[in-house]
Amino acid sequence: MTSIIESINESFRYLIYDLVLQFFNLLVHTFFRDVKTRGTFHIPPHGPVIFVIAPHHNQYIDGLLVMSQVKAHSGRHIAFLIAGKSYRMNIVGHGARLVSAIPVERAQDLLKKGTGKIYLDTSDKTGHSLIGEDTKFSSECEPRGLIGLYNSLGNCQIDKVIDDTHLVLKDPFFSSRNEIQTKIDIALKQGTPYKIAPHIDNHHVFNHVFHHLAQGKVLGIFPEGGSHDRPDLLPLKPGVAIMALGAVSEQIKSNKQVTPINVIPVGLNYFHAHRFRSRVVIEFGRPIVVDEKMGHEYDTDRFQAVDKLLETITAKLKEVTTTSEDYDTLMVLQAIRRLHTSSNREYIPLPMVVEMNRRLSRSYEKYKDEPDVIELRDSVTDYNNLLMRYGLHDHHIETLHQSNFFRTFIIFLRRFSTFCIYMGLSLPGMVLFSPVFITAIRISREKQKQALAASSVKIRARDVISTWKCLVAMVLAPALYIFYSIIGTVYIVRNNILPHISVGWIFFSCYCLALMTTYASLRVGEIGVDYYKSLRPLLVSMISRKKDRIQIAELKLQRERLAIKVNDFCMKYNPSIFADYNRLYGPDGFEDHYQYQSDSEIEEKRKLIRRNSSISLDFDNMGSIPIFSSEDLERIYDDDKKNYSTESSMDEADTVSDDLNMATGIANGDSNVRLRKTLFHEDG
Repeated sequence: MTSIIESINESFRYLIYDLVLQFFNLLVHTFFRDVKTRGTFHIPPHGPVIFVIAPHHNQYIDGLLVMSQVKAHSGRHIAFLIAGKSYRMNIVGHGARLVSAIPVERAQDLLKKGTGKIYLDTSDKTGHSLIGEDTKFSSECEPRGLIGLYNSLGNCQIDKVIDDTHLVLKDPFFSSRNEIQTKIDIALKQGTPYKIAPHIDNHHVFNHVFHHLAQGKVLGIFPEGGSHDRPDLLPLKPGVAIMALGAVSEQIKSNKQVTPINVIPVGLNYFHAHRFRSRVVIEFGRPIVVDEKMGHEYDTDRFQAVDKLLETITAKLKEVTTTSEDYDTLMVLQAIRRLHTSSNREYIPLPMVVEMNRRLSRSYEKYKDEPDVIELRDSVTDYNNLLMRYGLHDHHIETLHQSNFFRTFIIFLRRFSTFCIYMGLSLPGMVLFSPVFITAIRISREKQKQALAASSVKIRARDVISTWKCLVAMVLAPALYIFYSIIGTVYIVRNNILPHISVGWIFFSCYCLALMTTYASLRVGEIGVDYYKSLRPLLVSMISRKKDRIQIAELKLQRERLAIKVNDFCMKYNPSIFADYNRLYGPDGFEDHYQYQSDSEIEEKRKLIRRNSSISLDFDNMGSIPIFSSEDLERIYDDDKKNYSTESSMDEADTVSDDLNMATGIANGDSNVRLRKTLFHEDG
């Protein structure tokens, strides 16, 4: 009888989970323009699974994305570990309870003001010792507790408390950012107020997790800890390794048949994560199987076993994410990828863009100290700076051709007219929804400032922007629709416009009308924005003076030279890292028929440009801008799931090969692409 009741309760919980997830799904797919996945065939249909997800670039949105995609592709339900602080929040906490999240208390969330001031003990050259002034370390602090500095200068774990005015840190206060480290040194030298937090015993959380996994369920965790907006991964916390190994160890101790636990790395690859209608690719890596042997190793030497598994998880996460040492390097690598795929860019599915970024990043990290690589980085940086100076993007320069002023003006006029039509159609919904847009932007910016002030790892705190935009819209939009519906209902009833329809149906109809109007305006306005983006380079082309036209044309030649250098870089270094490089990028692969030009040919073009400098510049590529978010092309890529399900044993190289071969097949004449080119190359 008890088992029947538990089964009913679990079924009810899953029903609630699915309903809540459907609601959040609507929210996520409204915020994001494209959500793509790779490697979903790696998700086991049954048995215990831990999803380790990184980078944590989008606060609460990250979890919603992974939950929705795992449910859609495998039907499995994830229980996420969530910070106790978030679990106690009104909206977030209620949603977390409904999807069976497991709260975890973090010491940094419990920091409070300590008594007196602290100084660095200069007699200890290691920086581990602190001296207090009017402090009460003995009563307020404890070993393994936290002590932190104000102004987000960092927290350290306490190793031992000597007396009321002396304690020893496990590690000294340190920051990789020089400006932060300088502030830390000054504060500890002059004396500074501090914050303290007790040691948190999370044994009950681990027991909950062990029981959850023993039932063959699924767990989700962000091993970096809090969210951030850094271009590289933060050091992973050991909790995920302890949970996986501990769960296997508990099975061994209970003399049960050991069920291995699959730890699946999940990479979140965003394209402007904080922006409305941006894109994301979610990649599921090959599972790390934590088996009985690893459980015995954990029982023998816990620290070594945890470190070993954590290193493996870190390495596997880097295989499904695109990271770089800093933001500038990331911008350079993305520019290199654009230059390398010039002739085929519009045919590349979004997941393959992520794969190419990752491969370039790995090649660069290995050979970044080579003289030719340093020269390439400097050249690409200069090229990016010139683009910013002219207010152009790389894809504008890529197919820039010479044409007469009249033809360019006709193209501009046609596109401007189309833009006006689309924006006119979207205007009603924009006006109706504008209070939500304005409020969401203002609140998200305020939360961004607060998050940046409270963190020592965030760069611009962009990781909280999309979350707060969605939270504000989730609360304010329904209230706004109700307000509009009441106004519409009162107007219709008072004027006796629909006398035979009940007030309830009139209200419901007004609500649906407001909802559909704003959604239709969103879709139509999205197209209008794409047309708007194409107007600036056309305008630049028309109003440019002779000198400007020469400079822009020379920028095109500079781009051609860079494309040759980039291709040389890829041909020289990538084959030594990726065994499948020649198969994928060779004569029969993705990069076939790439057109090269010698320096002499480029110089001839330079002379021709100067002779014909009176000719205006025409951006023919404006006709090929993907107006409808590449849906025709990317729908083809969604069919790869069928291939994945029948070839789940293939290795990563084969996976990438299939993706690239598919992209090559599209480039060789797929009917969807021909249709798209017919639609968008309207100017020739």
